[in-house]
Amino acid sequence: MLVERNRILTETIKRLLRRGADTRLTKITSKVHAADLSTVFQSLSASNQRKLFQLIEDPEKKGFVISELDEDIIHEIIETLPLENLVEIVEEMPSDDGVALIRMLPEDKADTVLGMMKKDEAEDVEGLLRYEDDTAGSIMIPDFIALKEDMTAQEVIVSLQTKEHLEVEMPFYIYVVDDHEHLVGVSSLRQLVVVPPLKALKDFMATDVISVTTDMDQEEVARIVAQYNFLAVPVVDENKRMVGLVTVDDVIDVLREEATEDILKMAGVGEEFIETKSIVRSTRIRLPWLFASCIGGLIASVIIGHFQASLSKMAYLAAFIPVIMGMGGNIGIQSSTIVVRGLATGRLHIRDIWLSMSKEIAIGFILGIFYGLLVGIVAQLRYDREMLALSVGLAVACSMTLAALSGSFMPMLFARINIDPAVATGPFVTTAIDILSVTFYFVIATSLLGI
Repeated sequence: MLVERNRILTETIKRLLRRGADTRLTKITSKVHAADLSTVFQSLSASNQRKLFQLIEDPEKKGFVISELDEDIIHEIIETLPLENLVEIVEEMPSDDGVALIRMLPEDKADTVLGMMKKDEAEDVEGLLRYEDDTAGSIMIPDFIALKEDMTAQEVIVSLQTKEHLEVEMPFYIYVVDDHEHLVGVSSLRQLVVVPPLKALKDFMATDVISVTTDMDQEEVARIVAQYNFLAVPVVDENKRMVGLVTVDDVIDVLREEATEDILKMAGVGEEFIETKSIVRSTRIRLPWLFASCIGGLIASVIIGHFQASLSKMAYLAAFIPVIMGMGGNIGIQSSTIVVRGLATGRLHIRDIWLSMSKEIAIGFILGIFYGLLVGIVAQLRYDREMLALSVGLAVACSMTLAALSGSFMPMLFARINIDPAVATGPFVTTAIDILSVTFYFVIATSLLGI
């Protein structure tokens, strides 16, 4: 339903852009939700992206749309955008999204934009800019509701109706702080309205508050929010003073970004989203990642060349190389994917390395025996040579067992030495498996067949 609706919207906007029907396009952009508009931009040319963006009249909607786009598209849109319009958009965006946009600008242009912004808005953005990328501090919003613990429920409700608190973006919780602004408790809005009006916050607030620090990695923050089913998690500084919130909408973005990044790394195409990039840039991104596969293939060819004499005597040995390498590669990718996902979600830890490896090796061995028997039977039926069938069967079993070992060990090794474990998959695992599979196959075959 949603996919079909977006398809119809995209086709309609494309048709109106070709006809130059700016008035109708303006009406559509004013009525359509900004999230739906952002999907349309992915299918437009750069010139049409800029034109459609200019036809959006509401600066707040422009800010939402631009926050949902890929970085390449954002650069195309803001490249020719007048500074006044850019300033207006940043001011209407949530502080964390405004920071993300400012970071994309050249340094001199970013300074100019900040200088043209309203003082309060500029201070919020500049405050977040001092935090490192991909940390809780860089994605938090500085607006939150923090009140003193001796306030009554009735006083809190009255306070929430003031202009200061009405402007808070997402008032999911009431946070309680002491005289030094240290976070000491939290209350949900539901708790607030069901307790007696004269009951003090300190008497019904939850004191076991889970918070994150400004320098915590955003992926770890996302895990905490997901684990405890929070709508928002408070952010504290090094002195335990509350400085902001990370809300669930930002967590969803983080999870999506991290999942996309890991999938691309595992596929061996880098970590950038490349669907919207040019052919030249996409090629440049993939080129170094495929280098490992190329080197591995060359090493495998050298190994096969070393056993050329054996192949010349029994050419049918070559017939089983693809299946042995393929089965090993498949189970290696399966094992590495399971381990990488476990590490990413926190279900696996580096200390579980031996448990994880032993489990995957056992699975690889069992599957290797099963498929080794299957391929061995096929070899026997086709060539009627018992030793060949045994060689092929053992090679498949060894290949799949070693592949499971490699696929589970490499991500754990990378994680232990503080390298993103996702890079251990794809070219690295399959290359190692190809080399090991070919080596073991010919060593077993030459030993058993006596060649």
